[in-house]
Amino acid sequence: MLVVLLGTLALLMGVAGFFSYRAGLQEAGEMFDARLVQSTRVLIGLVDEPLSDLSAFPGDAIVLRGWHGQAKGVGEALAFKEGHAYESKLAFQVWGRDHRLLLRSDSAPTTSLAPLEPGYASPIIGGEQWRTFTMRTKEGRWFQSGERSDIRQELAEDIAGGTLLPLLLALPLMALVIWWSVSHVTRSLRRVSDQIGQRDPERMSPLDLGDVPREAHGLVHAVNGLLARLNEALARERRFVADAAHELRTPISALKVHAGNVRQSPDEAGRVQAQDLMEDAVGRLERLVAQLLTLSRAEALSRVPSARLSLDAIVATEVDALRTFFDLNRQYLALELESVEVKGNEVALTALIRNVLENAIRYTPAKGSIFVCVRREGNTATLIVADSGPGIAVEERERVFDRFYRTLGSGVPGSGLGLSIVREVADAHGASVTLGTSARLGGLEVRVGWPAYAAD
Repeated sequence: MLVVLLGTLALLMGVAGFFSYRAGLQEAGEMFDARLVQSTRVLIGLVDEPLSDLSAFPGDAIVLRGWHGQAKGVGEALAFKEGHAYESKLAFQVWGRDHRLLLRSDSAPTTSLAPLEPGYASPIIGGEQWRTFTMRTKEGRWFQSGERSDIRQELAEDIAGGTLLPLLLALPLMALVIWWSVSHVTRSLRRVSDQIGQRDPERMSPLDLGDVPREAHGLVHAVNGLLARLNEALARERRFVADAAHELRTPISALKVHAGNVRQSPDEAGRVQAQDLMEDAVGRLERLVAQLLTLSRAEALSRVPSARLSLDAIVATEVDALRTFFDLNRQYLALELESVEVKGNEVALTALIRNVLENAIRYTPAKGSIFVCVRREGNTATLIVADSGPGIAVEERERVFDRFYRTLGSGVPGSGLGLSIVREVADAHGASVTLGTSARLGGLEVRVGWPAYAAD
């Protein structure tokens, strides 16, 4: 930043100096051109009338002596009591009607400064560039005034130098001020960097916004948001590991017992029975692992992209996938589907619907009834799953959403994760889940409501 700022300032100063030099040269040229005209007119006023008989003097032209002192050092005054150092760079001539030189300054050559034509000219005399002005009087005399062009360049350089020198002298001070300002402003950013660099990986508390400049608030808010999401993800992983370690211990132990019984069984009938029990234990273990993974994915759904989905089509698909279990339990299914669309994640909604249907199948007795309905109620898309099972007591209807909570004495195998998955997915989609008693079948009624997609 310092290099860019100081480099930009230096470049701007250089550009300003260039244009100042050009402007100074132009102004000096105009000023000196005007002075040449004025000098010529003064010379006419002094010479033409009072000394009208100059042409009567034969021989060489009259020479007027000037002061030819030199400045003793750079920066010293150019004006002295005796004269001015620029006198030797100024010259004038008076020519007669017959083009004879009548009068000249000692700094002027014996030849004409410029062609005897009225107006300005820029001749080269003695290898030096001059600027001249020529005027002719009514009596036919020619008056010429001239000066060397380096006077103008020196004046332009003085103007540009006078403009740039204070800036150049101020450049170190400006660099110091910029360095201090940048250091002061970025000090808080360095503190934020130190907070991030020295932070323990397990510490996910937000960064302090106390002394952070307003321009960096967006960055710090973004980092804090990232820390919050990381903390949430790590918490989910810890919960998943804890839940898996806690819940897998019992079925794995049972599986080991059944495997030992298979190995130690004295007869074929005992071995077959132990194998059947071991197969059931493997099935329960498989279901538990699948539900744990589904629950872990459901917890992370708040940032999963959603799409426009047909709720009735998903329900119909899941009913078809579970039709074998309905037939196996000889359960009667009543299905009423109205075309309703919602916004959500298809995998998550499929998991929600599957768990609700599986719970109804498991808790509905053989030859019982299950009612599945999808309808639109105002601006709400509603899924209703009712059964003729034992239902859930009113005082337990909130607790069954807790992980691994199961109603005692139900006699139905399970892990207590089904309704937890339903609640997680519903919360991620802004849906509501309520449990009640079915007026139609007398068992449990699960009602899930989403904001319906605005469709025809």
